[in-house]
Amino acid sequence: MSLPPLSHHEILALVAPLSRRGCRVDLAASDRLARRLVFRPLEHAAGALPAIVDVLELDCSAEGRFRLARVLTMAGAQARLEAAGSDAGALYDRLAAVAPQRAFSRGEGWTVARDYAVDGDGEDGLVLERGVARIDGGLTLKLALPAVRRMSAELTLAATGGAELELPEDLLAVLGWNWAPMQRKPGGWESRLRVPGSIAQRSRRAEAALDLAAAHLARTLAETPAQYHERLQRARWVAVFRRAIPSLTAVALVATVALMPHGGDDRREPGLWFVLYHLPTLVLALSFCVQEMPRFEIPPLPRRSGAADWRRAARAARA
Repeated sequence: MSLPPLSHHEILALVAPLSRRGCRVDLAASDRLARRLVFRPLEHAAGALPAIVDVLELDCSAEGRFRLARVLTMAGAQARLEAAGSDAGALYDRLAAVAPQRAFSRGEGWTVARDYAVDGDGEDGLVLERGVARIDGGLTLKLALPAVRRMSAELTLAATGGAELELPEDLLAVLGWNWAPMQRKPGGWESRLRVPGSIAQRSRRAEAALDLAAAHLARTLAETPAQYHERLQRARWVAVFRRAIPSLTAVALVATVALMPHGGDDRREPGLWFVLYHLPTLVLALSFCVQEMPRFEIPPLPRRSGAADWRRAARAARA
């Protein structure tokens, strides 16, 4: 059953714990019907980073329970810190303990903003939920980290500002064995990232991985497709091998059956037959370690592109 719109007296009672902590409600920006209160923005100096605007939002749509969020904006990038509970004052104290700079990363040609649940389960009380990397030159990389352990993070890569880019499928896979190849989808590309470990470990590893990917994408867009191939040629061939592992498993199964002795008991080289017998099992286990759902395919071989930049590569691909 939905609760009625917020009355003036109810607002005064709800914001009292926050008013005592120096927060001032902005009634014009609030939504009484949705029972969502917005507070006046604050601005924080962030050292080497641009100034950060901090807006507090209180969701009172559930009876006896609140969701309090800090919406942080830095140079157009937006991050969100959120906590839930029955005591609005305690939620504010929990959120206020987090430095606003903690939600952002920045490097040459890229900016990352991250959303956290501030619930005390993580290493420093922060559990990463989402992250967005904006890359100069027209790319946005989004990461969504499921709360369920052993589930991979979902990655979405899209061109922005009307840019048309032709990107290789191994663009993220060259970063390591935990990165899956990209698949072209309407509006961009999708991929996955394996993030093992506990909740705290998954959060920290996903943070580091997103910063790594942002720096890698910024560098890649700043160079030509040929330079990308030359710089990462070895990593591209490793990515091809990883994609081929499921198919190699099937080949190994067929080869093992063909090589097994037929008619008679051949014991002259028992070690060799032992290895051949268990090889398919080992390769199959490796394929499941590399990706959650192995795909049986013949991956394309890495080739050096002669395009002057990634946009011309897109036009050449269309032609």
